[in-house]
Order: sequence, then structure tokens, then C-alpha cells
Amino acid sequence: MFRSHADLEVVILNDYATTTGGSTSVAIASALGLARRGVRVTYFSCVGPIAPELREVPNLEVVCLGQHEIAKDPKRLRALSSGLRNAAAVAALRRVLAGKDPARTLVHAHTWMKAMSPFALDVAPELGFPLVVTLHDFFISCPSGGFYDHATSTVCKRTPLSASCLACNCDRRHYAHKLWRVARTALQNGALGLPKRVSLYLGVSEFSLNILRPHLPPGIPAAVLRNAVDCVDEGPAEVARNDAFLYVGRFVPEKGVRLFAEAVKATGLPAVFVGDGELAPELRRLCPEARFTGWLRPEQIRAELRAARALVFPPTWYETLGLVAVEAASAGVPAIVSDGCAASDAIRHGRTGLHFTHGSAESLANRMRELAHDSARAAALGRAAYEWYWADPWTADAHVEDLLGHYHRVLSPRVELAAA
Repeated sequence: MFRSHADLEVVILNDYATTTGGSTSVAIASALGLARRGVRVTYFSCVGPIAPELREVPNLEVVCLGQHEIAKDPKRLRALSSGLRNAAAVAALRRVLAGKDPARTLVHAHTWMKAMSPFALDVAPELGFPLVVTLHDFFISCPSGGFYDHATSTVCKRTPLSASCLACNCDRRHYAHKLWRVARTALQNGALGLPKRVSLYLGVSEFSLNILRPHLPPGIPAAVLRNAVDCVDEGPAEVARNDAFLYVGRFVPEKGVRLFAEAVKATGLPAVFVGDGELAPELRRLCPEARFTGWLRPEQIRAELRAARALVFPPTWYETLGLVAVEAASAGVPAIVSDGCAASDAIRHGRTGLHFTHGSAESLANRMRELAHDSARAAALGRAAYEWYWADPWTADAHVEDLLGHYHRVLSPRVELAAA
């Protein structure tokens, strides 16, 4: 075993060096938490700018290549090529790992399909370093990363890279883009055999890990690691005094925001939409009386949660976690979630919130009516959610402590072998 955390070194791989979503937030939070524990951390990314909180941190070095995200690269041929194999990222990561000891250093990948490419991840096992992968999405198996058919707005049950997968035009953009994604996954899983070379998979929920288990190589350890959540204990919200139902997220079909709008229209209940996206004009037409806030800062979202009767989390795809539902629980606000998404792990029907039938606006409307017409039940569910969360909060310290346990289990056999 390690004498101290200072004997451990971690190289974190993530497409972005600044927060663009939940996965990058986790990558950055873990980098900072590990560094505070005395672990030497290198945060390796492709797309800048570098987040201010990552600058001038003891035990933390940041490597950012200043590249474009694939989807935003103005040179489309370069984007198509580097998306398959980012040669600059491969070379830079080789340089980073060149002076490190594989017996005491591991590589932890969070996101790599937006800029870094699978070939960058492959550098770690090729050079003898253990590779840990957090499954923030389904890209380790599914070419589109979501097990989702955008053409029909339904969950996809096809086997990735099978004949039926290849024939299905499920991509958000067009079929040619789907074929490019298929080629990328075929390189990752076929030519490189990357999934078999991972030392440990970390799922962000039991639900999403169970979706992926049949597609992961047998024999490779996989475990659930709770994300760190930035929550403040202000006591449970007085939801019995609130009347508005709240949605937080992007206004895109797969997030189920259209379902929520249809349920709001059917019930006539007050609603607040936090976020923005392509469906905004349609949502405003469906719900002219609703309040639309645009994107808000974290503290503003907390305020909206505490002013809500309930959070509605209605994705039509699986999701891998549903962090906002956990945040609602921390505020003592019940959540109404799809019974076919990952948030159903945290939100237990009839205990800390309610489930509705996946993809059904009618079922969602019925659940909203239940809480709108029963203040005592809404308050009881919110209080139970609050007690569930704060009995074992998802803090950054808890996340890092569990993460270190996984790291040490991966590296201990190597340390013992090196010492023999």
C-alpha cells in the first residue's frame, strides 16, 4: 500500500479545461480535491480556456492544448480527422507520461469524444499505465453516446455496431455523421480494443452502469462512484407554500422538456423553465403563462428550487445520473422523474418523490396534479428527500475519499510487484 497520498500521482484526461457541463465539473472538482489531499495531479485537456480555479494550485499542473472542440472547429476536414485520431493530443500525452512511474501513477479519463479522441486514452495502457474511466455517458459502447434514436425520440435497444445499428439513422444531425461516429467507435473498440484495456470503470449511477454492463468486457471491475454535488444546507424548503413546477436544463427533445410543456398546458399549473435551447420558441407557444428565466448561476438555481412545489425531470433518454434531482433533494424539494431514467435511482417513488411513465405527458400531468392538490404529501416527500440527502451528503470530500480507495486498489498490486 501507499505510505501517503504523496506517493500517488494522477493524470486526469478531459476534453475541456473549463466547466461546460456536469462531467467537466466532476473532473475539475476531483482534480482540486486530490491536489488538496497531497496527490500530485496533472489535468490534461484539449479545449480552453483554463478555468480560474485550476490556476496556481499546489500539487496541480494543467496542460491545455488550446484546440477546438470537434463540432466548433472551422476547418471541418481537420475536425473529422482529429476526431478519429487527435495526433497532437497523443503526442502531448506521451510527453506528459514519459517521466512518470506506471507503478505509482494512473490515468483517469472523464471525457474524450468532443476533442481528445480514443487514441489519446490508448496511450496510457500502451505505456503500461493503468487506465480508469468514468462513464459520464455511453460512448464506450454506443456510437452516439446515448443509446437514443433522435429521429423517433426513443431509447435505442439495438446492439452497438450491429447491422441494425448501422442501418439506423439515429443521429441528431444526419446519417453521414452517424457513419463517421460508427467509424470512430469501431476504431476505439475494434482496432484499439480500448474497452478491454481499461483497469476500472466508474459509473455515476447504478442505473447507467447496469445499462452498460452487458456491453463492457467481462472481468474488468466496475463500481458506482457518487458525483460531488455543490449543495448548501439551508433546511428543507417550505414546498407546501409553493405552487410552481420547475424544469432545469437544455431545451432539447431528449431532455423531455416538451413533455413537461405539454403537461403544463394540460394541467394549467404554474411553471418555471430554467435554461435555453432550440425548443424555446415552441415551449413559449405551448406555455405562454410560464416564466422563462434563461440560464442561471448555481445560487440562482438553488433559489428557484426552494421556490418550487416540485422539480420535474422528464428525459426521454436514459441519462446517466440526473444531478439536478439530487440537488432538489438537498433543498427538501420533491422531484417528479421518469421511471426510465437514471434519476430513478436517487428519487424513490412515494418516498422522496414520484415516478411517471417514461415518455408519457399524460402520466406526468397526473403526477403534477397529485402534488398540486395535496400540500401535505408534497411537504412530506420534500422532507424525506432532504433527510435522505443530508444523512449522507454527496460532498467533494466524500467523492475524493471514495475515489482514492478505488485508485489504491488499482495500483496496490503494482506497488507490491515493484517492491518485490
